[in-house]
Amino acid sequence: MASGTEATTGGRLRDRFGRHNPAPAFGVLGLGLVGAGLAVPEFETLLVAWGGTAVFLAVLLGFVTPTATVPATVVGDVHTVMAGNVRQLVGSGPHRYVPGGDGVTLVVGDDNAAAGFEDHGGTELTPVGARLVASLDESDPDEAVEAWLPVLLDSVVHDLELAESGRYTTTDAGVELSFTGSRVAPDELFDHPVVSVVGVGLARAVGSPVTVDPHVDGDRLVVACKWD
Repeated sequence: MASGTEATTGGRLRDRFGRHNPAPAFGVLGLGLVGAGLAVPEFETLLVAWGGTAVFLAVLLGFVTPTATVPATVVGDVHTVMAGNVRQLVGSGPHRYVPGGDGVTLVVGDDNAAAGFEDHGGTELTPVGARLVASLDESDPDEAVEAWLPVLLDSVVHDLELAESGRYTTTDAGVELSFTGSRVAPDELFDHPVVSVVGVGLARAVGSPVTVDPHVDGDRLVVACKWD
């Protein structure tokens, strides 16, 4: 992989209407206006027109607005506590995402985990990114990593919406990815969702253990990755 290659993605933030679905409110308003128009003939045309518009918006919002959402702060708090508990149990050694026959495993605490797939020691965990990456398109094993990196970056930002924007820079050892606007606060970086998706995705793409070293730099979540 040539060192110094850079790419970026982001800037397309999908609008949301908050935690509540406004469709029922528009529906009630629309029916009320239509009813008022029938009851007051002199304003029937205007009120029915307004009511019809409100009903149309209710139907449209019913399709495009999720019926229930969980605030990102709640998800972040849950991750921070759970990841902190796991870190206390397994320690904070090197983090490697190791591919194998049953998928990608997060191996913590073994400096020799990259030496092989069969006996990598350390504490083995199921990474958060395993389920998330499973919902994305499979990478082509014959495709160069440089060609697949933009796909992974776009998946984090646009498909999974885990961050507002991201970019990557290739290095001699691997790649460094940075993200802004992480939906899950990076208070605890142990298998952070963004880090985990990157680690799992790269391990599947390169077919060898990927070591990750995440850190926060100002408003950016930076994930340095390397592999053999």
